[in-house]
Amino acid sequence: MNESAYRASEARLWSSYQRSPNEHWVRLPFTGRRVRVLDVGRGDPVLFLHGGPNAGSTWAPLVAGLAGFRCLMVDRPGTGLSEPVPTRPADIPELGARFVAEVLDGLGIARAHVVASSFGGHLALRSAARTPDRFVRMVQMACPALVPGDTIPPFMKQLANPLVRWIAAHGRPSRARGDDVLRQIGHGASLDAGRLPEAIGDWYLDLQRYTDTRKHDFAAIAGIVRDPETARLTREDFAAARVPTLFLWGEDDAFGDASVARDLVRWMPDAELEMLPASGHLPWLDAPDGLAGRVAAYLRREVDAPARPVGARP
Repeated sequence: MNESAYRASEARLWSSYQRSPNEHWVRLPFTGRRVRVLDVGRGDPVLFLHGGPNAGSTWAPLVAGLAGFRCLMVDRPGTGLSEPVPTRPADIPELGARFVAEVLDGLGIARAHVVASSFGGHLALRSAARTPDRFVRMVQMACPALVPGDTIPPFMKQLANPLVRWIAAHGRPSRARGDDVLRQIGHGASLDAGRLPEAIGDWYLDLQRYTDTRKHDFAAIAGIVRDPETARLTREDFAAARVPTLFLWGEDDAFGDASVARDLVRWMPDAELEMLPASGHLPWLDAPDGLAGRVAAYLRREVDAPARPVGARP
């Protein structure tokens, strides 16, 4: 870990979006460890939960376009500058069920909107099933982790091999390797068109160089690949998530196609779906400006407003 080098890189990223986050530290009772939360803007609170291997600042392109909200971006345990915890498949259901409430308790916030992606989406759904009263609205960016019918990309399957995992966690990161992973998760069209934010690419390389994010998240991913059913969400989990939810789902998302998306939405009491063309697993990187407007409109919608039909486009 080279904290000072990472902080400098992160500051450059946020400066490129004319933002300077405040920082909070929250101790989670379930793990006993502290997580770091970046705080940008003013207004109704929105908690952002990222996937892996990643960290809270991945949301910078989206947050930069969300005026009128207080955006709170968590570094999940073991990522960015947050303290690590062993993340075994058997621990995930309870970690997820407690996660949103424990973070909000630590920040002194009663209720918040939640925007989540991938493994962060999994944690958010488990929290929504356990403590829906802590949510106002939720936006799920593409396919959450460990849902029925999902697919695990090749680079994640390879992490089950201890030698491959050690090399991946300790080898020198490169933009070429990062681009290969982005193609595997559905961002080839944006890479070829030069649409992905350059500042995010620079920061992400430094996240790998200067923090232990790869080591911790790769170990967690390896455990999940070996034993996915222990932590997999069920139809009953989705039915219990009584939170108004919008899925913004990239049509090229390698983790799950439109049929997976439609199933998840059908199982939830109050959910809707928009399929996003030429977009992958991290859709806010493909079109941050357009998605910022869509997210803001959904979070500001009155609770009793009519839902958009499943599969509608913005």
